[in-house]
Amino acid sequence: MRSLAEKDIRASFVNCSKGEARRMALPRDLTEQPWDEPDFLGWRDPAAPDRGHVVAERDGLLTDVALRAPARQPGRARRTG
Repeated sequence: MRSLAEKDIRASFVNCSKGEARRMALPRDLTEQPWDEPDFLGWRDPAAPDRGHVVAERDGLLTDVALRAPARQPGRARRTG
């Protein structure tokens, strides 16, 4: 993956508004990432623990997706297979 700048990341989100992209917290160690190793960049927003973000490059184009964990419902037990 190529080195990413903050402006590139914020400009390439596909499922949030420009305002949301501008306000989201990016990884603090963005400039220290080992860019030649990963296939994507992913992180959880420390200001909003239910939100995560994934940035990937495909055919030279960045695609960023904002993710949201489902809300837990109190009193509901999880069932396993």
